[in-house]
Amino acid sequence: MWKPCTAAFAAALALVAPAAFACATCACGDPTLTTMGTEQPFAGRLRMAATVRAWGMTTGDAALDAVTLRELRMDVAASYAPLRWLFLSAMLPLHARGVQDVSLARERSWGPGDLEISAKAYVFRDREFSPVHLVSVLVGLELPTSPTVHDGQGRPLSLDAQLGTGSWDPFAGLAYRMRRGEWSFVASLTGFLSTRGRMGFRAGSSLRNTLAAQYQPHPRWALRLATDSLLESASETQGVPDPDGRGFIGYLSPEVLYSPATDVVVQVGVRAPVLNLLSGDVRQTPILQAAVAYDL
Repeated sequence: MWKPCTAAFAAALALVAPAAFACATCACGDPTLTTMGTEQPFAGRLRMAATVRAWGMTTGDAALDAVTLRELRMDVAASYAPLRWLFLSAMLPLHARGVQDVSLARERSWGPGDLEISAKAYVFRDREFSPVHLVSVLVGLELPTSPTVHDGQGRPLSLDAQLGTGSWDPFAGLAYRMRRGEWSFVASLTGFLSTRGRMGFRAGSSLRNTLAAQYQPHPRWALRLATDSLLESASETQGVPDPDGRGFIGYLSPEVLYSPATDVVVQVGVRAPVLNLLSGDVRQTPILQAAVAYDL
């Protein structure tokens, strides 16, 4: 199912894309190095990105019922601005996942996850060119494009080993960006509403928040420090709430951004869990991440 969705998005870009500016910095008057999703729009801007993350999580008592998950994930994303105030985006995750329980039984899965599409509208800017203040609203939908993964005997793997929830999950958010000399700041809040999906599972609804400050003393590199947080309600399967995983977790995320060439930004960082108030016995590793974004 994900192939038709991705093809349709690519076709839409091809139909509406006018000739793009040669340099994204020149076109928007903003020299700030930006991660995917925080860039400033201008009509015709087309950006591609790939982000790789490695992380793990263990749930339960190590001597009784522990389940350990390890994942390597790559998000392939594209965003296009048909108008100077509007970004249309699509993101497809590709997963390689391993799950092991306390009995040492293992499950492995790999493949595409749930496709995410979104639209971001910039509803306020203090001036047309090189704005200092930007306010945007975001709406989007996560589509049930991940296939159900089976073992060698044709039986579905456990929910932990599946590569997506298989549900239709809408989300909406609000973001503010400010630039002042060598410094820039981003604040965003996004809410996710989950529906029932594969095997009767329904993920908890959630709020995700980011506060980030970036210092850029040179056109080619910058230092970024963010606090990311997640507040999530209880998940459930067939109406039975999951006792683990609801609550709050906060991360500290230092990153380095580097531009080796015009319109290319490389990002390397880590998201370290520093405040874990999740219910049950949930232990998450730091999330290692690297990304590259390119303005075509």
